[in-house]
Amino acid sequence: MKKLRFLLLDANVVIELFELRLWPQIIERCEVLLAETVVNEARYCEAGEEQRRIDLSQDIQENRVTVVRVEISAIEAFRGQFDPTYFERIDPGEAESLAYMLLSSDPCFLCSSDAIVFRILGRLNRGEQGLSLEEALDRIGLSRALPSQFRKEARDRWTKQGEQDMIRGTGMERP
Repeated sequence: MKKLRFLLLDANVVIELFELRLWPQIIERCEVLLAETVVNEARYCEAGEEQRRIDLSQDIQENRVTVVRVEISAIEAFRGQFDPTYFERIDPGEAESLAYMLLSSDPCFLCSSDAIVFRILGRLNRGEQGLSLEEALDRIGLSRALPSQFRKEARDRWTKQGEQDMIRGTGMERP
């Protein structure tokens, strides 16, 4: 099976993959990129009644996961192009991941469950680069039932909202 190339994951997706115990299969079947901020955000997952620590250091050290970094000035420039209806909803991991994706010459997918990520991609006319966890798992043969925020239907809804914002001219700061 060909690896899904350059899959950038948001912290909520990394956490969900650990909770589902699918992380080893993901890094085997995908070229995974993680923004440095996401690595710092994805620290714990639920294991039944207790929290379990997420340690990505060995996967990073053994090059099963690539950590990407974006200069703070580039992240701030990315965030600064949006008005408060968008800006205030973007967390640091999402901002760094989105900035990396938009600055990178290598095409990649951004897998998230956060509405604002897909809304931004739709607003920037890059909706095809968003991927729900459901879609990512389907593409690599690991399909399963997931909570609604991780499903294609949610990604489609929020991407469409961003596209409508683009048509209306909302969401971006005025020059």
